[in-house]
Amino acid sequence: MTTKTNDNTPPLAAEPYVNCKTAAKFLEVPENTLYKFALGRTVPSYKTGKLRRFRLSELAAWMESNRVDADK
Repeated sequence: MTTKTNDNTPPLAAEPYVNCKTAAKFLEVPENTLYKFALGRTVPSYKTGKLRRFRLSELAAWMESNRVDADK
């Protein structure tokens, strides 16, 4: 799927969805932990039937929003 922009720039490709295994590897957490986060709506995810999918950019943004600053 592509998205057409209003100016003369080329169309943008939609970011692909990844499965739990790929997303868990990206976050460096166990798959079952990521499933629990998804079921509890802690992390952004998409569900199609029984399949749970993620977008890596949304997971990266979620990680950034949960950043803990070090005490100085």
